[in-house]
Amino acid sequence: MNAEHKFGSDIENYSNLGNEADLANDRRPSTMFYIWFASNLTVGDFAVGFIPVYLGLPLIYSVLAIVIGTLAGGVMLAYMSQLGAIYRVPQMYMGRVPFGSVGGSLLSVLQWGNTAGWLTVNVILASLAIYQIVRIPYYFIVLLIVAIVALTAIIGYRAIRILERSMSYVLGILFVFLVLFLLHSHATISYQYTVSFNIPAAFGITFASAFSYIMSWGPYAADYSRHVSSTRGSKLIFHYTLLGSVIASIFAEMVGIMVSAASGNPSGSPAADLAKVMGRYAMIGLVALFLGGISANAINLYSNSLAFLSIGFKTRRWVAIVVASVFSFALGIVGFFRFYGFYETFLFILDYWITPWIGIMIAHFFVLARLGHAEFERLPRLVKPGIYAYIISIIISIPFMSPAGIINMPIATILHGVDISYFVSFFSAMILYIYFSERFRNEAVSSSVSGTTR
Repeated sequence: MNAEHKFGSDIENYSNLGNEADLANDRRPSTMFYIWFASNLTVGDFAVGFIPVYLGLPLIYSVLAIVIGTLAGGVMLAYMSQLGAIYRVPQMYMGRVPFGSVGGSLLSVLQWGNTAGWLTVNVILASLAIYQIVRIPYYFIVLLIVAIVALTAIIGYRAIRILERSMSYVLGILFVFLVLFLLHSHATISYQYTVSFNIPAAFGITFASAFSYIMSWGPYAADYSRHVSSTRGSKLIFHYTLLGSVIASIFAEMVGIMVSAASGNPSGSPAADLAKVMGRYAMIGLVALFLGGISANAINLYSNSLAFLSIGFKTRRWVAIVVASVFSFALGIVGFFRFYGFYETFLFILDYWITPWIGIMIAHFFVLARLGHAEFERLPRLVKPGIYAYIISIIISIPFMSPAGIINMPIATILHGVDISYFVSFFSAMILYIYFSERFRNEAVSSSVSGTTR
């Protein structure tokens, strides 16, 4: 059984939908632009824009932090997306190669939690938007959103591709309207930043939040680019993914900054603040937030089901979708009125496992450039270079951690609470993986030579 066939049921469902012309269009590299544009022109990015205003950061520094952080995270996402078109397997299944079958399965558990968490975040945000329009019991709204997303994910990749392409246009128009409205009303002029919060620290937290949001898509990327024709250059996948994700994220986060600044005093609910600022046009903005949540969650839930299978569960993909849907519904009810603390804490915790994983993936597939397709078939249970590099890089990064400001580790304290542990773990994991790979390779060669001479 080859690696692609292991997930063959989903690929077969996809290929049975539509004619050859439709399938050819689906497999163009440009489809990655629409998928990552729509999935990032959403309520989650919009909420990131509230963070610098909440911290009292001046507008110019807010914009700069968001642009730089988004670009840095977008590059990581684009590299992971490029891999999908080359090896044609889901991201977390591909991730078994540098870690082994057991090590990769454990990391798939973390990815399941990552996707389930983002699923819940977007369920809450989209539900808050609809709750501002229709004051029915919020658990009905949460249930409706979960059901819509579950249906889309069950149908599979092609339904997601159609949804994301459509939402690219719809959300693009709606967000442009929001910008024009805010500019016309001079809504942000009244914003006065506070000086009570340390500006470098606020800049660092804003940068980290923007980086974390877009980077957290990294373990999803190949789930979609694997459907793109491998006869086209994989570098096109990199560029389309980077452009779609970065343009949308920056745009949505700028709208979030404008709305948060215009509100004067963010309430803790981005949807409520948007409704207050837009007045009689509030429904347009709230619909945009709702549709954005649906768009992002279609990707979250689909990749969640693939991560579930990558763990090693022998079940159908729809079962995995039901499990995650029930989980997000329950957490959505619990977190409905407690959004901000949940969101900020979740963003920071994401960094701790994803960035060293991406560092090792880049080191293996791009720096060392080692992999034949047969390598997916004969994986050891644990790959020492990957496991060692991952664990050590996490340990090295601990002194730099400041998870949501709850507790500052020693170096984070010196940096006024700015958490740079994700960069430390990323680069240390990459360097350590290369070092251990070469070391174990040389030892294996030496042992082989010694055995031969004897």
